[in-house]
Amino acid sequence: MTRAVARRFCACAPGSAAGRCPPAVPRLAALLLLASAACHRYPDDTPVDAFRSLLSAVQHDEDARVLALLSEKSRTALTARAEELGRLSGGSLKATPAELLMADPKPPGAGQVSVRSEDARSAVLAVTSRGAVQEVHLVNEAGHWRVSIPALEKPGDG
Repeated sequence: MTRAVARRFCACAPGSAAGRCPPAVPRLAALLLLASAACHRYPDDTPVDAFRSLLSAVQHDEDARVLALLSEKSRTALTARAEELGRLSGGSLKATPAELLMADPKPPGAGQVSVRSEDARSAVLAVTSRGAVQEVHLVNEAGHWRVSIPALEKPGDG
């Protein structure tokens, strides 16, 4: 009886299929592969996906992911400002770049996000939140959309 029970629960037990796995095993493997692909938590394939990923990272206090979803220029400018703040305060203020960017309380979720303009290198979104519409700028860096903060990137601003 033990051998019969073991065979029944062994997906690749030898038998008429001569050691081949029954069709259920490849199907299960395919489902697991699809599920893992669908679980990509921070998609950045489109400007809207990248913006929503950034908003989610902000709302969940995921500082490293917030910074990763910013454009290189915005991230560099924000890091420089954090360092300058520490230097000007004599070291008494040690804000991280993410802390300079994030507000408390957390921003509300966007009600509606639509693409105003998009080409291969940049995009502008219209984001509606609490009845107000604001523009969000994004750039495509190495095939990934990143949020750009033009006010941070202006030379001499600060």
